[in-house]
Amino acid sequence: MTLDVWAAMPQNRAEVAGGVLVASPLLDTRHQMAVTRLAYWLDERLTELAAFAGVELLLAEEPLTIRVPDVLVDGEYENFGEHTGKVSLDFDGTPLTLDLDALTTRHAQRP
Repeated sequence: MTLDVWAAMPQNRAEVAGGVLVASPLLDTRHQMAVTRLAYWLDERLTELAAFAGVELLLAEEPLTIRVPDVLVDGEYENFGEHTGKVSLDFDGTPLTLDLDALTTRHAQRP
């Protein structure tokens, strides 16, 4: 698949890995809530940056690789890996601790 073919497609829940279209499953309710809360939380605390949920990220044109990360901050992307539970990450020189379980609980409160 090429970037031109991708751009001509209707929007859908898909990514491209190594030039191959990969369908993404719909997110369950808990995952959607966690993504929304995380984007909101980051956006409120990192005032000099912006957090976005559900944006397409072009990683390579040849072979075409397009991903849709849960949250993208200020157009920059760094793969910190996949985590569960509580995780502490260094974000642009600032320590950032996330309780991923709390973000996915039904009654988690917005900051």
